[in-house]
Amino acid sequence: MARMTATDLVSEIRLHLGGETSETVSDTQILRWINRSYIELASAYDFHELETSTSITTSSGTAEYAAPTTGADDVLSVLSIIDDTNNQTIYPWSRWQYDQATQGNSSTITGVPTHWFVSGVGDNSDSPAKTVKQYTFYPTPAGTYTLNMIYKKIPTELVLSPSATSSILPQAWDDAMLLRAVSRGWRALGDDDKSYKALLAARDSERAAMESSFVSSWVPFRPGSIVGGALR
Repeated sequence: MARMTATDLVSEIRLHLGGETSETVSDTQILRWINRSYIELASAYDFHELETSTSITTSSGTAEYAAPTTGADDVLSVLSIIDDTNNQTIYPWSRWQYDQATQGNSSTITGVPTHWFVSGVGDNSDSPAKTVKQYTFYPTPAGTYTLNMIYKKIPTELVLSPSATSSILPQAWDDAMLLRAVSRGWRALGDDDKSYKALLAARDSERAAMESSFVSSWVPFRPGSIVGGALR
């Protein structure tokens, strides 16, 4: 877990912005810049710290579902959906592909789902006040199946009170988040040149953080393979 708290980040961002006081830039505004930067990093990189899962139970004849969980509105991106009942992967596709397959008559095409897409937003049955993503499956489920949706969640926003919180990302990403927020700050203050330089520094910091956070995939090879032949 990161070691810099929201309070630490706000204080350091003020220093980067030339010592702006709370009278000209409020803590609340700086915190917004931090949390937007937090979301950007979470969206751009595959942090295992943000991975979680939920279950969707289908009903015969119903194609569209909301993820039935208290945190169903925290889906940043879906990583995979597995049909645990039939032991198979359900693959993502687009609305256009769905429309081409159903030709406007999805109710007559039923079976074990093979594909899914995000079909819109709606209210979560667990909490009607929450607006959540809706997922449509093809073919329309012909029975009751348990689907395991593995997804990347939206990180919980950092707060200053009642106690300052920290990012869930590894500590190496603190500087990247800070510098992205600084870039936003300079842009808000009307200095595009300093904003751009801060963004470049943030990207350099991200590259350094990647080296310590992500391990390259191990690709086995044999002497006769393309990779193996190239290395001989």
